[in-house]
Amino acid sequence: MTMKELFQNFKKLNILVVGDLILDNYIWGSVKRISPEAPVPIVTVNRRENRIGGAGNVAANLASLKVNVTIAGVCGEDKNAEILSDLFDQEKIRPFLIQTPSRKTTTKSRVIAQRQQLLRIDEEDTEPVKKDVARKLISQISSVKENFDGVILSDYAKGLLSEDFIQEMLNLFKNKPVIIDPKGFNYRKYHGATTIKPNFREFAAAIRHPELTQDEMDDYARKLVKDLNLKGIVVTLGEDGVYILNDKSESLRIPTKAKEVYDVSGAGDTFIASFTAGLILSGDWFTAAKAGNLASGVVVGKIGTATTTIEEMFNHIDLYG
Repeated sequence: MTMKELFQNFKKLNILVVGDLILDNYIWGSVKRISPEAPVPIVTVNRRENRIGGAGNVAANLASLKVNVTIAGVCGEDKNAEILSDLFDQEKIRPFLIQTPSRKTTTKSRVIAQRQQLLRIDEEDTEPVKKDVARKLISQISSVKENFDGVILSDYAKGLLSEDFIQEMLNLFKNKPVIIDPKGFNYRKYHGATTIKPNFREFAAAIRHPELTQDEMDDYARKLVKDLNLKGIVVTLGEDGVYILNDKSESLRIPTKAKEVYDVSGAGDTFIASFTAGLILSGDWFTAAKAGNLASGVVVGKIGTATTTIEEMFNHIDLYG
């Protein structure tokens, strides 16, 4: 199967994304003077834009590549939840949203001028989601679990993906690939997943080796795979590409294939979306990693939370194979 054929077949898949939902709000403007009230720039606002962030951005990446995708998560009973729901509808993402008055919808507002981010304002609750709310979401997912070819758990440490919740998901989908984008230091809660996809900084922190170099990764990756009973591991390396240890204990590093690199934020979401779809279809980790690497090579050339399309992928494949 060629890489183009792989991406063309994404439309046959049904993938569930479960995780922390985030609304990304962008305020675009220009700076021409400094405030007389304090030594800060005055931003004249030109436009505002809402985008799907967090676990939703993984779902948006899948949807933009024609995958049939469902997003499941918890949000507040507020205006930002309504905005998120509308955005999901626009992107043809099926939402399983549990709304609760005890939480606010996580929202990150970024002020950008002259192509530079000047400020970010976070509105969020990071306490663990209440058990009855989590159980309600699990019940909803359980009722349709046979519909999905695979699952992505996207952990942004906002309270949903506790160890108990993750293990419930792994038990529900024990015969399907479950790919996890991890967060924090407690990787024990991911025990038994198909694979996890930390970035290099997260991987180094998880193994308690902050001075780790990329050349030293292999032994640590093998130990982590064994300790967590994973089938393999994938570590994104930013501008340097991706490291893979597959289910046959073979390792490979694939360099980034990008025309320009403006912003690596969100590239991990793009990678895990394409990697998961590629793995389900091909069954080959290196092929899946190449698909993920090609897709993330497109979005790093864009500013902010971004996705890529099948058409962009075909153009990128023509350039970089």
